[in-house]
Amino acid sequence: MRIKVDLDLCQGHSVCMEECPEVFSVRDNPGGYPQVMVLQESPEEALRAKVMNAVRGCPNRVISVEG
Repeated sequence: MRIKVDLDLCQGHSVCMEECPEVFSVRDNPGGYPQVMVLQESPEEALRAKVMNAVRGCPNRVISVEG
């Protein structure tokens, strides 16, 4: 599994971080919206359910998973 994020559209709502803090964090972005930071680009399979909850919960639909 590999995580991709469209940072141009991310507005830092932090839903992903709430759903899966092992994989996602949100950082301040000077001059713009906070943005997601992927802590593990290829997390272990045991985190798939949490990652998928983060994908589904993203208000801007900027997170995708390959594999």
